[in-house]
Amino acid sequence: MCEVNNFKIDLNGIRETFKFSDSGLTNKQGVKYKLLPYAANEKTLVAEFSGVVGAFSRTISNKELKGKFEVENFINDVADRIGDYQDDLSKEYFKDIVKTMFIDNGNLVDFDIKTINYIFSTVADEKIANFLYSTLFDENIKSRVNKYYDRKIDNVMYKLVLDSLPELKDKVISIGEYKCYLPFVRDQFIKDFEFLISQEELYKDSLKRFLEYYYMFYVSQLVMKLEQFEKADITKADKLYYTLDWEKIGKTRTAYQFGWEKIKNSTTSLFSHAVVLEMLNHNEINDQLGYKELAEIFNNMDEKEIESQLNELINEYIRHAKHVKNWDGFKYENKECNANGFNLVKKLFSVIRYQFENSSRGRASDAYKNWFVKFVQNNFGKRRGRLGYNLNITEDDIILMTKICINNQKKLKLNELFKEFELRGLFFDRDSKQKIVQLYEKLNLLEKKSDSGDAQYVKSIL
Repeated sequence: MCEVNNFKIDLNGIRETFKFSDSGLTNKQGVKYKLLPYAANEKTLVAEFSGVVGAFSRTISNKELKGKFEVENFINDVADRIGDYQDDLSKEYFKDIVKTMFIDNGNLVDFDIKTINYIFSTVADEKIANFLYSTLFDENIKSRVNKYYDRKIDNVMYKLVLDSLPELKDKVISIGEYKCYLPFVRDQFIKDFEFLISQEELYKDSLKRFLEYYYMFYVSQLVMKLEQFEKADITKADKLYYTLDWEKIGKTRTAYQFGWEKIKNSTTSLFSHAVVLEMLNHNEINDQLGYKELAEIFNNMDEKEIESQLNELINEYIRHAKHVKNWDGFKYENKECNANGFNLVKKLFSVIRYQFENSSRGRASDAYKNWFVKFVQNNFGKRRGRLGYNLNITEDDIILMTKICINNQKKLKLNELFKEFELRGLFFDRDSKQKIVQLYEKLNLLEKKSDSGDAQYVKSIL
């Protein structure tokens, strides 16, 4: 990227994409730079991942599901494969057995990895799954993943049922178009995913929660990194603290002050960042450029040249933002920057955020952020009276993450285990760590050679 020294903002392209006209403009994102799978409305908002799991599973195994899974057709197909029955009653009795064993609330029971591929997904679910696949998966591990989906089944009944399922169409799916802003999250995801799929029961039982957590990990870190612009360290996780479902907390707790409280206001800026990156990616470079890449390019350019381009863009945007009745309240103070022109990048961001905050367009910004906010509230949030929502981890979550962190080892030092949690964006304050240790003791997983964390081991749960 450092070879680029003639960066040119495509102002005409921006005018066209953003529909600059005498009557106003339309804020756009996701055309040149795909940051998040969100829209500026909540019509198809996804806060529950049941359908996402099915779509993701089909994507990584190169399969496609046409239509919904039909229970009655499936049960009849299983029964018909048996051949002759003593009488009709025997056949109906067998069908009842199949229904009891393999159907739950009208859905196929996940008794095998392959059955995950039959979970129905909406178009919105598929969009989220594509985002996860684009940003976190690696096509190089597909062959290793698919060997688990294609393995031989020894259980006669399971084989009969699997053979009776509608045939899935082959569909070669390449890595999507979303930009992975945080490679350290992807690297950790790949490592953990390979372990997870090697444990069939764990994979079937935990894939949904695993995807939910990594989605949470990625987007929460993204929220924090974007606010730091070119200064962000995109090689490791910023601290974000979680509370435990079964503990009491107060305002003085680190877990409260540096949990959801730390990022909830920053979520309001997500749409503004998406718009800024969309604009700056209107250029002649055939790549999606985040703030770090843009800073590198700008530092290899003449400062006055890049500032001239950015000033022209800012002025053009303000001139066409007719929905803002008054710009008199807009104030911007230059901030310390690590790259040429980035004061003006931050000014552009402030301009865009200002017009959302001071016009009817704020509804679009709120809707965009709510894709994440409502997901958090539904999956990792717990309302604690006057404290409002806190980031929340359950006992089952701790057990799952412990299994993943210990991986194939027999045991892991307690202190090392907490470091492994932090590599995955899970930070706990002193009080929460004590509660986790108590949980390990309750489950008989703690091996003590002394009271020191370096001499305490957590045993494998597998």
